Amino acid sequence: MTDCMRLLLLALTALSINAQVSVLTGNYDLARTNANVKETILNQSNVNVRQFGKLFSLPVNGFINAQPLYVPGLAIPGKGTRNVVYVVTHNNDVYAFDADTAGPSLWHVNLGPSVPNEDYLVADLEEIGILGTPVIDPATKTIYVVAHAKEAGDYFYRLHALDLTTGAEKFNGPSVITASAPSNNKYDSQNGQVPFIAKWNLQRPGLLLLNKTVYIAFGSHNDTGYFHGWLLGYDASNVQQQVYSFMTSPNGYGASIWQAGRAPAADELGNIYVATGNSPSDGIETLGESVLKLSTGLSLTDWFTPDNWEHLDNVDNDLGSAGPVLTKSGMVIAGGKEGVLYLLNRNNMGHTQPGNTQVVQTFPAIGFGIFNTAFWDRAGGGILYLRGYNDSVKGFRFTNGRFETSPFTQTGFGVGLPFDGMVVSANGDAENSGIFWFAATTEVQFVGPAVLHAFAATDLSRELWNSNMNPTDAVGTLAKFTTPTIANGKVYVPTFSNQLVVYGLRSAQQSIAAVVNIASGQSGPIAAAEMVTIFGAGLGPSQLANFELDASGKLKSSVAGTRMLFNGIAAPLIYVRSDQVTAIVPAWVADLTKVTIQPEYQGVRLAGSSVSVAATSPGLFTLDGSGVGPGAVLNQDGTINSSTNPAARGSIVVLFGTGQGRSNPIWREAELANAPFPKPVNPVAVTIGGRPAELLYAGAAPFMAALFQVNARVPAEVEPGAAVQVIVKIGDNSSQAGVTIAVE
Repeated sequence: MTDCMRLLLLALTALSINAQVSVLTGNYDLARTNANVKETILNQSNVNVRQFGKLFSLPVNGFINAQPLYVPGLAIPGKGTRNVVYVVTHNNDVYAFDADTAGPSLWHVNLGPSVPNEDYLVADLEEIGILGTPVIDPATKTIYVVAHAKEAGDYFYRLHALDLTTGAEKFNGPSVITASAPSNNKYDSQNGQVPFIAKWNLQRPGLLLLNKTVYIAFGSHNDTGYFHGWLLGYDASNVQQQVYSFMTSPNGYGASIWQAGRAPAADELGNIYVATGNSPSDGIETLGESVLKLSTGLSLTDWFTPDNWEHLDNVDNDLGSAGPVLTKSGMVIAGGKEGVLYLLNRNNMGHTQPGNTQVVQTFPAIGFGIFNTAFWDRAGGGILYLRGYNDSVKGFRFTNGRFETSPFTQTGFGVGLPFDGMVVSANGDAENSGIFWFAATTEVQFVGPAVLHAFAATDLSRELWNSNMNPTDAVGTLAKFTTPTIANGKVYVPTFSNQLVVYGLRSAQQSIAAVVNIASGQSGPIAAAEMVTIFGAGLGPSQLANFELDASGKLKSSVAGTRMLFNGIAAPLIYVRSDQVTAIVPAWVADLTKVTIQPEYQGVRLAGSSVSVAATSPGLFTLDGSGVGPGAVLNQDGTINSSTNPAARGSIVVLFGTGQGRSNPIWREAELANAPFPKPVNPVAVTIGGRPAELLYAGAAPFMAALFQVNARVPAEVEPGAAVQVIVKIGDNSSQAGVTIAVE
């Protein structure tokens, strides 16, 4: 029982923490998916012209070309605990703003004079300062920023390490970025070395923080001058210390790393992936038009170059226009200006082969211009979103390790330049929570006015909302290639109009944004004896308050001034906070087809929401609380199942979930289960690895509330593996896809 309790508490705690989303790096994660799959407030039912729109704007000095970053619940000296959004500009300004209200910055620093655009003549810009998206280390409360400056006629790049709470320099910052690489090329070699020349290199990609190292990539200014692709690593605890260096064209020139601003990707083993731009390619001395795999120490370990690299180089259709994206299944997604998509095996990228026979898959996906992508890597079939010049957005389904080569969904209209910012928001894999957002312009030559669009993620023909529907929702000028940031119910849109524009649910919207099964994270009909999390605004105190028991040992229905009413009757509560409340669906709800859920805080009843009722709604707990991946499972010996501690075939495993529905005897929602343990009246079946499993017990988890336990025998014929899918079916409804156990 001790392991059981510890396992369940781990899952529940992970869920409550995960609900407070942070965005600490460009493109949301190290796989660079451009997807926030922990968005519990915004969904397809409330993103519409009536409930959603512009909340406020935050003025800044200069254009914003980097993705805003977001840290919740941060204590700012003298200003209390705030949700904070960080914004950097081409004027070399760094701002920390309260993420929830309009007003002056919490702090603001300037990192030196920017470089005038006449020095480079870059289209659409007035100056060049901070261009690459910073990266945040939450453990040390540090934001790392690279600023480009011109001082007394000289050009510099400096790495800054700033305190998240004050903006003060730390870790011996700033550090002037310098580098050199061995070379005897005929272009810019000096005494057997090629120096890093700040004037000719553009710090365009976002920064990468990996294994206590800050990685910084460089490209070129419109392919002018003797430029190279550089990737440099600095000690995160002492930014004066450069620890790694890699240059893509030691005996040539070019092969920049620019990726339209996308940050280098990194896998769970510490390997780093980048794509390079125009230059020849031989896999040794020049590495243009390639996808590179590098070790943590920046040694080249593998690479892929398409067989038409010379043509790509000649016509400026470089492969490096979009950075690599990593899939959960171990693949690399790549594509460039030519519009051709490549799916590569991370463990064998194949170098160069005639006909590109070494790749897992390749096909022409769109017309000109893969500059940005978004990838919803969901169980049962991921979706990749792409858009070419003057074309519609297209969604390509990823199933069984391959892409369908024709889009299964696309928008009903096309727009101009493919310089979009794009992102998917979703609550896990729940289809009705998935929204594809993109900011685009109809201009065909230069960046112009932006429109922010929101589409149903699995049906791009269904536009939910756009910023032109209401004149007060206008965005401003598009920030080229820059991804909006979505966090905790708000959308932060960078612009070239010297402002960050913030969108969200209007004050008149319902206080309840979503109701989800706490184990699966999925919304939909609820069932009796199900533990659900209700997300919204103003639901309770700012700090998390946990359940309380009354004198008889039953769960209380009022915690820290919060109640959750089901058709006017208060339900038992597990924890409460301003943005979420976890409650137990009362047993009597089983007699209904719909029920109204209404929050009450400090005696004030807020707007309610009608929710459908099902006979059962099973969801299984996972170890990380995400609702997918390794399940919260005990092996027969009572230890936690994992890839390093798999269950033997023929042994018994114990699964935990919620949402079993009507029980016998009746499971009173406030009661901790005791003998005789309530069991579901609907039939229960278990499959492991697609095989029926012998069911030994299905019913209430002893001494727990609203949690069921299933004891099943692993079928002897199951194929062993670290991620074998498990499904529990109660009545007509099954638990979520994507939950796994390890079997040996």
